[in-house]
Amino acid sequence: MADEIITSKNNDTVKFLLSLSDKSVRERTGSFLLEGKRAVGEAVEAKLATHIIVSQGYAKEKEYSVVKTWRLPTTVLSDGMFSRISETKTPQGIAAVCKIKKYNLQTILEEEKSILLLEDVRDPGNMGTVIRTAAAAGFGGIIASDGCVDVYNSKVVRSTVGCLFKTKIIQCKGSFLNITEEIKNKGFCLYAAHPRGGKDLFDTEFSRKTAVVLGNEANGLSNAMLKQCDSLVTIRMEKGVESLNASVAAALMMYEVRRKK
Repeated sequence: MADEIITSKNNDTVKFLLSLSDKSVRERTGSFLLEGKRAVGEAVEAKLATHIIVSQGYAKEKEYSVVKTWRLPTTVLSDGMFSRISETKTPQGIAAVCKIKKYNLQTILEEEKSILLLEDVRDPGNMGTVIRTAAAAGFGGIIASDGCVDVYNSKVVRSTVGCLFKTKIIQCKGSFLNITEEIKNKGFCLYAAHPRGGKDLFDTEFSRKTAVVLGNEANGLSNAMLKQCDSLVTIRMEKGVESLNASVAAALMMYEVRRKK
């Protein structure tokens, strides 16, 4: 029996998929939408995909037979309707509704030795790249302040390129300073990325339990957060260069931690 093809924007499933672009809906439902063959495959492997969405064109491809083996609820949309729910210029024709996995801060602090703290990182591309790099560098936890861009924003999700499920992420509510104090009490040393005046990154010795702290793209870390940190770390640059992109700075620091550990 051929799959029913949904063509109406008034269909309940289509309405729900469109509503997931709203952060409040994502928080209320505990779900988010991600797109792309690789990302959907990662979600299925992580057992976080709950509903597969494909375009009519994708349903005609050989790869659709693999989707059938996943045994998850699957909806086929007309190509035009799939483009409506997609936020990419050239959709791959496959998406998934996924559960937002909740992590316990205490468990992360007990299990992980290298974590990343993000204070008010606002750019979705930077956030996605930082998540992807943290997964690659072996940082098992990311703690983001309430002022950061939503981790499940569609642009962030795309930028992670399927790495969203490879590290534990907590987006905090309330005082980030109180949370960082709790992290310090669990034996972590906080190393702040700072453009000037800190110890050279390559001369810094990192503790057994390390938290790399990264601030806002435009303003860096707040003064209150800088006071919380145990050490300021500066990446040496040539004269005349003001600063590095936030995600590049994070990558350099995380990989230096990895190298020295």
